Amino acid sequence: MFGIASGDVLIKKTDYTRLIEEFGAKPIRDELIKYFKKPHIFILLRHFYAHRDLDIYLKRHKDGEDVAIVTGRGPSNYMHIGHLALFKFVKWLQDELNAYVYIPLSDDEKYVFGKVPTLNDAYAYAIDNALDIIALGFSEKKTKLFISTKTSEIYELSVRVSRYLTYNTVRATFGLEDITNVGILFYAAVQAAHILLPTVLKGLPVLVPIGIDQDPYMRLTRDVAEELKVIKPAAIYSRYVRGLTGEPMSASKPETSVFTVDSPAEIKKKVWNALTGGQPTVKEQRKLGGNPDKCVVYEWLKLFVYNDLKKIEEHYRSCKAGELICGECKRILIDALIKMLDEHRRRKREAIKRIDKYFIHEVSIPDGLHIP
Repeated sequence: MFGIASGDVLIKKTDYTRLIEEFGAKPIRDELIKYFKKPHIFILLRHFYAHRDLDIYLKRHKDGEDVAIVTGRGPSNYMHIGHLALFKFVKWLQDELNAYVYIPLSDDEKYVFGKVPTLNDAYAYAIDNALDIIALGFSEKKTKLFISTKTSEIYELSVRVSRYLTYNTVRATFGLEDITNVGILFYAAVQAAHILLPTVLKGLPVLVPIGIDQDPYMRLTRDVAEELKVIKPAAIYSRYVRGLTGEPMSASKPETSVFTVDSPAEIKKKVWNALTGGQPTVKEQRKLGGNPDKCVVYEWLKLFVYNDLKKIEEHYRSCKAGELICGECKRILIDALIKMLDEHRRRKREAIKRIDKYFIHEVSIPDGLHIP
């Protein structure tokens, strides 16, 4: 998941209101949330806060139409806790809507953007990432994984899409300047093909959960859908989650996140060094209270560990009142992450036996696959 800024630099933005005020997205309101039997904590907290045509998509579902969800993964490294949380959210959507889920593993993206040295490297990460996704319990019958360069339907649809894109359109949409890599330009067509595949092949309405940096792709894809005379994809947009240091989570800065391959000792070290909103001393913390709004540890507990609003509110109040100190919060998060990833890796090892049931093309397990 990525956003394109000037040149071929990938950045992450935090201007949430601009998406609504200038680019036509709508806020997710209570009446939409009520459609779900058991609303996900990401929805209740407005972590997913805006949408395009979610109301129309849910109306189609209510009227008895089969629906699909598309969410991709760029395989250039091991997955981290933020990736797992997104796919858990998608699994919740699948269960709520009995939806088909299409998951493109965009090896082509990571190669043309220079994030991996070879397509073989991207393939190895794609298989590892796929096992992480399968381990979350997606439906075998309704989940379709595919590696982009291994899927002929994607190439064919990309060519069809490219007919409706111009160099100036792509350049203006993403703010590209002085791009000499044709692969970056063509990837706009590929990404649109990923999103539109269930609609073009099966006639399924599509919902895409994405970060706000992906909105340029979504607007472009919706324009292409109109040209192809197919249903426009709907989208729901998430806010960013800060990394442990306060920076965006990044594989190039492993201290910013917890990865699926991290040992308990590595998890403990990373969380213990995390940015908090605490006071300089325990005495001051007890007297003045902490600032959970600045604390990454609280943010992670809220989004990745706690599952109900009451517990989140209690933790917030206890921090503000000085009843909790930072070391206690860090220990809660460390213990939860270690337990979570230990169980996840057990399910990931079991997923190797079932991997063929999820892919729409043949796959092989690469040499050197390592699951701790």
